[in-house]
Amino acid sequence: MQLPGGISEGGARRRDFAFRPLTGVVELALAEAASADCSMPARVTAALAASLETVGGRAPLPEVVAGLAVADRQFLMLQLAARLGIGDTWFTACCRSCGESFDFAVDFRKLPVKEAGEGFPFVDVETGLGTCRFRAPTGADQEPLADLDDDEAMRCLLDCCMVADESSSREIVDSLNAEDMGRIETALEAMAPEVAVSVQASCPACGALHDIEVDPYRALSPKMGEGLLQEINIIASVYHWSEAEILELPLDRRRRYLELIDRGRGMAG
Repeated sequence: MQLPGGISEGGARRRDFAFRPLTGVVELALAEAASADCSMPARVTAALAASLETVGGRAPLPEVVAGLAVADRQFLMLQLAARLGIGDTWFTACCRSCGESFDFAVDFRKLPVKEAGEGFPFVDVETGLGTCRFRAPTGADQEPLADLDDDEAMRCLLDCCMVADESSSREIVDSLNAEDMGRIETALEAMAPEVAVSVQASCPACGALHDIEVDPYRALSPKMGEGLLQEINIIASVYHWSEAEILELPLDRRRRYLELIDRGRGMAG
């Protein structure tokens, strides 16, 4: 399995990645990222930096994962959700046609993925101001957009992504007309990788088809890490291991020890 985009350097593109073994250390870092008082892009950066072993042949430093294309980050977070056992789940929706509630299943590992197009991560676009070059939006580009309206957010994003002298990029972006903006948006969409963040589900009562958004960042649920400290306390009270020793255990082994403790207490078969 490879990233839909990847990291380009020296004319080559690396799309490989590997996660760290899933231990309590990683779970705790994810829980801290989920509850951090910062933007969602910043939380995603923290989560990926904590859970990846390598990405694109590099160490997952915050600046490296922040510099990944948005779709690469979404793809990795979906894979992380699957590793945590929350990648295949049921959702409930309300039909907008008949008002009935219905359930549908989503396997996050099977959401459609569009790989990066030719020239990734750059694209040249003809505008009324001449040829302008842009790169694919990254996680770092998303961070300043949270409190902006749609038009200002788009211009701010293009300012971040424009390959030009910093002193002139915003001036150029502010001079682009609606037609220019449309051409740029279309070109970026064609070049950049993409992960589907919605699914189609039909209402069993009336057959109406709905496009329903799914959250690619489920691994950053507020419930992440819930019960971890309790599990540490149970194991420590029985085996007298330190918190650090217990956190280093792989998730499967930690759960196995908890099963053994339950059996010893007559709570499991």
